[in-house]
Parts: sequence; C-alpha cells; structure tokens
Amino acid sequence: MARKQAEDYDERRRNILDKAAELFAERGYARSSISELATACNASKSWLYHYYPSKEAILYDIMRLHVTELVTMAEEALASSGSPKEKFRRLARNFMKIYVNAGSKHVILLNDRGCLPDDLRADIMGLQDQVVNSVVQLILEMNPALEKSKDYHKPVTMAFLGMINWTYIWFRKDGPINQEQFADLAVEIFLNGFMTLGSDGLQG
Repeated sequence: MARKQAEDYDERRRNILDKAAELFAERGYARSSISELATACNASKSWLYHYYPSKEAILYDIMRLHVTELVTMAEEALASSGSPKEKFRRLARNFMKIYVNAGSKHVILLNDRGCLPDDLRADIMGLQDQVVNSVVQLILEMNPALEKSKDYHKPVTMAFLGMINWTYIWFRKDGPINQEQFADLAVEIFLNGFMTLGSDGLQG
C-alpha cells in the first residue's frame, strides 16, 4: 500500500526550498551539504529525502519555481491592458518585486545554474528564454521599427534586463528609493536615456 502523503506536503517542500535558498546563496551550492540543510530545517537527513531525492533536485526546483514565476509575470504584463510603455513598466515593477522578495533564489539562479546536469540546466535555460522572448515582444511593441533588426533583439533586451537582474547586489528596501521607483527609473533610462532625467529622477 502506498504511503499516504501528508496534508502539508507541499508546504513542507516550500519550506525546504526557502531554507535551501538561504543556505545556498550564503555558502554556495557546492559548499553546502544535506546535513547543513537538515539542521537549518530542524530535521533529519532522512526527513529531507522523503521530500527530495537529492540536493541536486532541490537546486533544480528552486530555480524552476523562481524562473516560472518570472515567466508568469512577463506573460501577464504582455497580455495586460494599457499602452506598450505601461505594460513595460508593469513588467519592470513585477520583476523588481520578485527580485527584492526572493533575492536568495535569484542569486542561486545567476551563480549556480552550472551546477545542474545538462538536461536540467537546459530546462532552466528554456524557461529563461521564455522570459527573454516576452520582453522582446514588449520592446517591439514600443518600437516596431526594431522588428527589421533581428540581430539587435536580444542585445537590446539583455541591456534592459542587465539593469535590474543585478540589483540584488546593491538594492536595499530601506534605501533612498523603493523598488517601484527604481523600476520606473530603469524603464526611463532604457527608453529615453540618462540625459533626459530631471531633478526628480524621471524625465525632465
């Protein structure tokens, strides 16, 4: 007879992922052990293995769920109402919200993707491509003339994503501007350039 799954099974898995994300982000995936993760979860290694078969599976799930959330946010922004610029600003704000509230998971995505085997890494990269493609579509909605310059689609998109992807290094919730203000600032700089900014940080 199959073992009955606990009612809070999914919640416990999420807790494992949250604790693992904190541990891996602080120590690095390669230097973190299952024993350390078990200690962080106030549990035994056998308890962890009931929910995940390996440390690798935990790493994969952290990345998969994180990027899936980005995919969802990007697709929702693309399908939302409003002008192309309004949708683009909405996407930037949503991404910043995720990065600020899930900083550890984003650190792992950027630093430890290479620790996955080829097939799992390909899955994550496929999800990341979905994010990039949604951003490309939004950029083309704002500037249809760029449609003919396909060689520039990804470089332009990555230039924008580069402004917000690395905010986990320096952005602080208690800093001089909040996450929405920075998202708006990034959009303004990307679309209009630094020299158009006024004293309020937005277009003068």
